[in-house]
Amino acid sequence: MFVELHAASAFSFLDAASTPEALVERAAALGYPAIAVLDRDGLYGAPRLHMAARKAGLKALVGAELTIRTQQQRYSPHPPSLWRLPVLVASRDGYRNLCRLITRMKAGAPKGEITAAGGALSLEDLDGTTGGLVALAGRAVLGGGTARHGVGGLLDRLVGVFGRDRLYVELQRHLQRDEESDNQALITLASAYHVPLLATNGVRFAAPEDRPLFDVLTCIRHKTDVHRAGQRLAHN
Repeated sequence: MFVELHAASAFSFLDAASTPEALVERAAALGYPAIAVLDRDGLYGAPRLHMAARKAGLKALVGAELTIRTQQQRYSPHPPSLWRLPVLVASRDGYRNLCRLITRMKAGAPKGEITAAGGALSLEDLDGTTGGLVALAGRAVLGGGTARHGVGGLLDRLVGVFGRDRLYVELQRHLQRDEESDNQALITLASAYHVPLLATNGVRFAAPEDRPLFDVLTCIRHKTDVHRAGQRLAHN
């Protein structure tokens, strides 16, 4: 049975449209035994998720999409690359470690600000603080490696940080341009580094009728409107 392990709630700061309660209600209607909500750089929706899931008889899984800063090579004129690494909490130790990582990230930047200089974690910040956490390495690792690690080198680095038993290569299918070729690249990397595959949907809203609200939130986040947003809007 499929279980959604990578949804985001409206607590993701304009990057998702549905409340934790709405996500749980939809998961229950689809017959899911559990649902995981990974909000952006925080665990803000976790209490409401647990309360709603308990009432609906579902298991609530929590985590976060951590903003990761990958440095360029030394003396490179290019700024650091920012990308997101989804992580799931697998134990109490994992919850503690995720809280520590988020606190460390927030301490490095002004409130509400994410820049290359702060509001993000480096891969080095993760060392020794990943016990009880499971990482999902998706399409972001194909573009987040930069010249310092390279694509395969970045996945290898994540294997070193999390271990093969707590790292999955994440595949999604949203009918986007180049998505199938990227998925094939991820499958090849997973095979080369002996990392298992995991299918998710990267859910940003509970039902199709919530799409217009998500589009409006996306426009607010990018300071534009629906007519000018173009490809900033979700494809599918």
